[in-house]
Amino acid sequence: MKLSAPIAAALAALVLLPILLIVLIGDDEQPTDFTQGALATGTVPPEYEAWVIKAGSMCAEVSPPLIAAQLDQESGWNPKAVSPVGAEGLSQFMPYTWPTYAVDANKNGIISPFDPPDAIMAQGKFDCAIAAQAKQDLASGRIQGDLTDIILNAYNCGYGCVLANGGPNITNGETEGYAPGVKAKMAKYTQIGSAGSNGPQFRPGGPFGQNVIAAALKWQGTPYAWGGGNADGPTKGISDGGGAGDANGDFNKVGFDCSGLTLYAVAQASGRQLILPHYTGDTSNPGQLYDSRGQSIPLDQKRPGDLIYFGAGGNTHHVGIYYGKDASGADQLLNAPQSGQSVSIMPLSGWSGEEMYVRRFG
Repeated sequence: MKLSAPIAAALAALVLLPILLIVLIGDDEQPTDFTQGALATGTVPPEYEAWVIKAGSMCAEVSPPLIAAQLDQESGWNPKAVSPVGAEGLSQFMPYTWPTYAVDANKNGIISPFDPPDAIMAQGKFDCAIAAQAKQDLASGRIQGDLTDIILNAYNCGYGCVLANGGPNITNGETEGYAPGVKAKMAKYTQIGSAGSNGPQFRPGGPFGQNVIAAALKWQGTPYAWGGGNADGPTKGISDGGGAGDANGDFNKVGFDCSGLTLYAVAQASGRQLILPHYTGDTSNPGQLYDSRGQSIPLDQKRPGDLIYFGAGGNTHHVGIYYGKDASGADQLLNAPQSGQSVSIMPLSGWSGEEMYVRRFG
């Protein structure tokens, strides 16, 4: 929240008033909100961990990893930070915004943006106030867009910016990079497997296939973004040269494409010892399919956690993670399907008629 003072002051009058179960998801039932999980132990400075968890538990729309990633983005965990335009402390409150959300969180008689517990709890209070107002405005049609993007960009620019733009797509030279930056940082603060409570849970040193699935499940509901994803988590997408990705604005989304998700899941399951290429693979570009560290498996011998590649003649265009069978015995694929959709579990039968190649890593 470090807009120039004149812009922020002009918007001050519009600032808001204080106020998983895993399922099969069809093409028309994609989640719209960025997936959030539990805080990974040891990822934030220990003196702040309890406060981050507390601030990230004030409302359902704001999680501890989101609070942590915001703090990282805002101040780099520097409690004495002061921005060039006067934003103060860990959470970078402007002096005119601070009084609305200020709390003496640690009961030390000091209420200050430079007091870390006060700043963190005020940040949670501010985020949740934005969420409450945004949910009303989304329901009424006053604004549109991803709720997490709205929360983040309103924190950075003020809720007036969101209202003026009809949602979180704000272009002012600063805010457009804020939500993607925070969401990308969430990966290192999120406990693997915490978003898929009914799926396999990540266990360091545990079964490789189980950990591949658990790592990917953490990001169920995360947007598809062409070129997105690396060994650490979702990243901002890139242009696909005027194709479906550009048409869906993937270059402005933080997420995964199909091979970015499998790259990430295998990297996490291997303790980052196995980093696959960010490409499915074909006869001219080996990519993941032809990586010598993978074992070729007959389709009828596939196991949960194996990667399945799709395409004719060894030239593949898609990859997903074999999830296992549902209650009816139908095979399921955990994947980042295509632009406009999100990381989800889908029936493998959706790819019937395609040549399938199974590779087992780990």
